[in-house]
Amino acid sequence: MTPPTSPDGNRPMSLKLYDLALADRDIRPSPFCWIAKFALLHKGLDFETVPVGFSNKQDYPDPEYGRVPVLVDGDEMVKDSAAIAAWLDKTYPEKPLTATPGEAAAAEFYKAWLFAAFFPAVMPMLVTRIHALAKKEDKPYFRQSREERFGKTLEDLAAAKGQKEKLEKAVELLSAPLSRFSYLGGDAPNLSDYLVMGAFMWPRLSTAKDIYTAPEPVAAWTERMLDLYDGYARKAKRPS
Repeated sequence: MTPPTSPDGNRPMSLKLYDLALADRDIRPSPFCWIAKFALLHKGLDFETVPVGFSNKQDYPDPEYGRVPVLVDGDEMVKDSAAIAAWLDKTYPEKPLTATPGEAAAAEFYKAWLFAAFFPAVMPMLVTRIHALAKKEDKPYFRQSREERFGKTLEDLAAAKGQKEKLEKAVELLSAPLSRFSYLGGDAPNLSDYLVMGAFMWPRLSTAKDIYTAPEPVAAWTERMLDLYDGYARKAKRPS
């Protein structure tokens, strides 16, 4: 990867990505942080990750904002994975994440699918697992914030029936494009792939074993995504 430089090309820059970490600082399951990491890897930019917990907002680059991912590039601070992807394409235009309006439209479709189908199906399967893996001091914040958001206890959320079947039905949709193409972006990965694989990293890095079975085209694509960029995602630590 090449060291990033400022847009005027005059000075080296150090990119820092604030990344959500659990009690084991090497376990980083946030899907949105993973989208940002894949985007940076796609651009070939060197970056370092800064692990932060759920509740230690004082360690965030913008404590008032209080969410990650946040990318710091010199004097620039970019918040939210979608904003990071758009900013990277504007600031570092080589190797665009979406090269055409059609690719951008496809990425919007996959983002909508994630929020309509994938995340609602997988979230109940993960909440108690993530709570168990969080730092002791983060557990009260995680419980309170999630229970307020969903209006249920974590245990009631985890007790939802048929989530595995819902998740596998949602993932089946990807079989159609991946039966014809190597990537959701066609012959090479683009933002659509990183959105979906970022989401897939959430259950992968919150569990010791896979919690659903993907159809063969999706499973093969997942393996290709894990191998990208010298196996960056495959090397990410899972719980034991």
